Amino acid sequence: MATATKTLRLRPDLRSEIERLARRGRRSFSEITQDLIEEALRMRKCPGIYFMDEPAGREAKIMGSGLAVWEVIAVYKAVSRDGGVLRARFPWLAEAQIKAALLYYTAYPREIDPLVAENEELSLEATPARPLVSARRK
Repeated sequence: MATATKTLRLRPDLRSEIERLARRGRRSFSEITQDLIEEALRMRKCPGIYFMDEPAGREAKIMGSGLAVWEVIAVYKAVSRDGGVLRARFPWLAEAQIKAALLYYTAYPREIDPLVAENEELSLEATPARPLVSARRK
């Protein structure tokens, strides 16, 4: 995708912090800045969501829960998108937290669906292909 050039004046402290993140991540200043702006816009669009570095990369999380959005959406899809059953599966989540996850999913399904699918694949791979053998009786 072609990008447009736009001049942006940054306070020295912001510039230094972005440069530090770019060095740390071995990425360009422009890439880091675009990612930060995109995450900020997503958090404004979906209140209650924040982003966290995980071993597999940045993940959208539900504020106050530690859960990734994809984790809640995986259950949501597994229960045929039934909001009542979803709330019963996560009784410790407030209504606002569930709404935040659903709002984020509605806005960004192309981000969340592959994460859910990947987790399903990993779960299937971890499941033994053969039935468990019971112990012999003496």
